[in-house]
Amino acid sequence: MTSGRVMVVLTEFVVLLSFGSRFYFDKKINDLSEVIDQKMAQIESFSEIETQIRSVLAKQKPVVSYLERNINFAKKYDDLSSSVPKGILMEKVYIDQNTLRLTGKAETELAFANFLSNMKKMDSLSYLNIRDTNFEQNTKSVTFTIQATYK
Repeated sequence: MTSGRVMVVLTEFVVLLSFGSRFYFDKKINDLSEVIDQKMAQIESFSEIETQIRSVLAKQKPVVSYLERNINFAKKYDDLSSSVPKGILMEKVYIDQNTLRLTGKAETELAFANFLSNMKKMDSLSYLNIRDTNFEQNTKSVTFTIQATYK
């Protein structure tokens, strides 16, 4: 009889404990659901910003490539302009990714020689070709066409 009473009391204790723990775990589940709802609302509020950022990044890609090409162009142009001595007049300048073509006039033979010397010293050029040169006796000037290839 005593052991039966102990068993009944222990069983009641387990039942009461499980009944009480159910309220505890229901409260925990409810709190976690609220936290999840709040986090979902935050994530959903950032979805529009993410879409805008992705749109901006997609628009940025062509701009970056354009700027990189122009920075390369600016460097090539700066290299060329630093090698042109006084007395050289350019009529046409064509610069692309691999080629440089120049048409111009040198006031003196010395200016033309200095210009060629400076172009030979340019590290960015791999090949230099003088396509056409003419010396005008009346004005003592040199007209030229030069083509070069970039490394």
